[in-house]
Amino acid sequence: MPLLLPEGSQLRNRYQIFKVLDASPLRNIYLVQDLHLRGNTWVAKQMLPVGTDGVNMASVRRRFEQEARSLSSLDHPAIPKLLDYFFKDRCFYLIREYIPGTDLRTLLAFEGGNFSEADALRLTQPIAELFGFLMQKKAGPAIFRELSLDSLIITPDGQIKLVDLGFTRLFGKANTLGPVDYASPEQFSGEATDGRTLVYNLGAILYHLISGFNPGESPFNLEPLDFWAPETSSTTLRIVEKALQHKPADRFSSPEELVKHIKKARANIQKGRGRERNQKRDSDTQPLDSPPPLSAW
Repeated sequence: MPLLLPEGSQLRNRYQIFKVLDASPLRNIYLVQDLHLRGNTWVAKQMLPVGTDGVNMASVRRRFEQEARSLSSLDHPAIPKLLDYFFKDRCFYLIREYIPGTDLRTLLAFEGGNFSEADALRLTQPIAELFGFLMQKKAGPAIFRELSLDSLIITPDGQIKLVDLGFTRLFGKANTLGPVDYASPEQFSGEATDGRTLVYNLGAILYHLISGFNPGESPFNLEPLDFWAPETSSTTLRIVEKALQHKPADRFSSPEELVKHIKKARANIQKGRGRERNQKRDSDTQPLDSPPPLSAW
């Protein structure tokens, strides 16, 4: 485990730690103040390589710098901006934009363990759009080995951000999968991954948000979604079923294709709500001596 730095410590004579946000065997996360740009608060992520020695540390350091440069070039509203990266005392550091908000796991618990179908689709769509963007930038599926609801933050204005990107390949043991909540069969088996892997990850997230059941508790042996949420529309049931197919060839071909179907499902829900409002308005304006509509018989 990286040595936990005390509050008040400084990194590079610039970033002063004033709060520990999280600590784990492979990384610590701090809230830091920028002493050069007064008034700015960032997040510092401290990572310790596993199983390295003097011979391969230089190689790991080169790979770290390569991935950090790649991440710093990503420009997307759902990704916090990577501001700085460096190596100090056998640990690697990332300095990124601080995102205030609530992680999706906490929000899910606050909502009673599951979201409505409409809210789950609304939350999943921007994640799928982000994954499509990252695939286009060749930031491949392996970078999401740490994907969890904890790494998805809902900001006070309702935006969703992915705050914990990548580096598991460098700082975990060989073939380490990481959290298995949303992992696909090919991620478990170590086979090749591509955009269809992300489709499975997204389908598993959507399943969890609607059902309240974490797919990681019973990988690849899930009850149909309507077992948990029988009121779910047939459109959304088909989306989840196709996204969670064991064979990649049977899933949607990409996150972008999945987004198209999510948009259709959301539009159908909106149409249904519109019909309900119209029916209620019509019933509210009927004379008291009128018979009930035929649909009520």
